[in-house]
Amino acid sequence: MVSGSLGGAHPLSMYNINRMCVLFWFRKSTISNQVPTNKTTDDPKGFIQRRVTYNADRDELGSTHIECYKSQWDAVHQVFKGKSVWAQEQNKKLKSLEQRISKLVEDLEREHEEVTIPLIKNYFCNKKRIRGGQEVNTNRQVIYSLIDLCTAHYDHQQKRQKLKKITESTLEIQSNYAANIGDYLRSKKIDRLPASSLNHDFMEDLAIYLAESEGFAGSHIEKHLKFVKQTLKWATDRGKLVKNPLAGYKIESFEEEPDTTHLTIEELQRLIHFDFDTLAKSKKIHALTAETLEKERDAFVFNCFTGMHHCDYTSKRYHIELDHQGNYWLTGQRKKTNKPFFLKLLEPSVAILKKYDGLENLPVKSNQKRNDSLKLIAAFVNLPMNLSTKIARKTFADLALNEMLIPSDDVATMLGLTSTDRLKHYVRPRRNRIAKLLSSWEQLANPKQSKN
Repeated sequence: MVSGSLGGAHPLSMYNINRMCVLFWFRKSTISNQVPTNKTTDDPKGFIQRRVTYNADRDELGSTHIECYKSQWDAVHQVFKGKSVWAQEQNKKLKSLEQRISKLVEDLEREHEEVTIPLIKNYFCNKKRIRGGQEVNTNRQVIYSLIDLCTAHYDHQQKRQKLKKITESTLEIQSNYAANIGDYLRSKKIDRLPASSLNHDFMEDLAIYLAESEGFAGSHIEKHLKFVKQTLKWATDRGKLVKNPLAGYKIESFEEEPDTTHLTIEELQRLIHFDFDTLAKSKKIHALTAETLEKERDAFVFNCFTGMHHCDYTSKRYHIELDHQGNYWLTGQRKKTNKPFFLKLLEPSVAILKKYDGLENLPVKSNQKRNDSLKLIAAFVNLPMNLSTKIARKTFADLALNEMLIPSDDVATMLGLTSTDRLKHYVRPRRNRIAKLLSSWEQLANPKQSKN
């Protein structure tokens, strides 16, 4: 890019050719005692200022700190008048400043998808340069680690949550991602590693750690990797990184069978009828713990019969309708998809609703604390899996699809999903469903006789 404005042509004429140009101009000093006694007020003293224009936008870059009289400055050609040694030296300084700004813009255009005046000013005023794709601060060094960026990103997301741009559950999920990534960085003793040095090997090592040390499934690992990319892109867009080191990194999809872990009818019945008071009476747990676990069990069972996502359950964005036949209906709207859901409540969920005297009194906890309690409950009830709020949703899906033989479109509607494609992450058809749906040849050949 050629941005020159000191070669004799007026900068406005250069603007028609180039997207960027630099303008130098004289600003009168506001300090009166700088005007010498042998000069009149018609020839004030001041400093040469600089201004950059880029894609029709412009902003001031501050003073060049070159002091002169107004009579010494050629405003049309933007050079100092005369051929004195002093004038030639100052013109060289201006030329050097112009080249520096031009080089900065060229580097930014290579490193960023979109270059704006605020971005140019941010890097220029903070004395930052880009050399070989790396950020160098000539005035002060600010090197961000991934943990630093995750913390700054979380603060930003908190503000967005207060403005209702993201949900509280999304903020909590991102906080969990950051915590898991922080554990990995500390375990490898690279928690102060500059974020600008992250590479493909880092992402692959992080994925292995999450699989082996944390036992995460492929889809959950994929979400962590996407979170890292999201954080780095956010940081780059705000000038905290000169270049996103993982901009070209492609996250490979983990080929795996969707996790449809759920409770069977027998396991669900055992959970519903389990008496936690017996544990307290036998001194295995405190009475208050028994009361807490009973509430957590009830909340979990309620969602096994409603299929609500935890964020929908806690937000209470749903209500109960009683029809003329005495049936209870739950209706609401998913927070994540804005899709409406509605379903008829079966007896166990109605019993819990009456036990707590309405929706507003149903037990509420954060997703993480509830999952911690559910792990204890699974151990006491001797269930063959670690319970979680997601398993309640998958249990409902399995009951609806495989036991009650409800069509997949209707199951998706009750779950508040945008399409049946997402249903495979909650439930898959089991053999008993197919057996119930497939008629025998005798039934097909003699339908009237079969009915009799």
